[in-house]
Amino acid sequence: MTEFRTGCMVVFLAVCSIVDIRFRRLPFWLLGAGLAGGTVLELLEHGAGTALLWNLVPGAVLILAALAAPKQLGIGDGWMLMAAGAASGWEMSLLLLEGGLFLMFPAAFFWAVIRKKRERELPFAPFMLAAGLCSLAVL
Repeated sequence: MTEFRTGCMVVFLAVCSIVDIRFRRLPFWLLGAGLAGGTVLELLEHGAGTALLWNLVPGAVLILAALAAPKQLGIGDGWMLMAAGAASGWEMSLLLLEGGLFLMFPAAFFWAVIRKKRERELPFAPFMLAAGLCSLAVL
């Protein structure tokens, strides 16, 4: 079942990436569906317990960071991370967050320093997807 959950997470992140690139927004219906689906998968595999809550913590921290730094982070990114964490666990959720930030740095550097476009908004979902694919290839 774990491979199925991971596959669902990758498909969800791929859909979020396409929407984030195209519209620069993640609709709540998509994030809600992802969170509900990830929660159902977690409940089917492990049942009700504190593990589900731990799976949501990295996304909740990202939402709090987005509230503390408006216009710098998107709240939708936190909801997306919560959905991915519900589907794949808190360890993968942390890998997605850290890997996404690590992969985003060169792109942000390119746009800010080389292209001199400091007002450019970069979608975070594609970097989280790339981090997830990299971590699956390594793990």
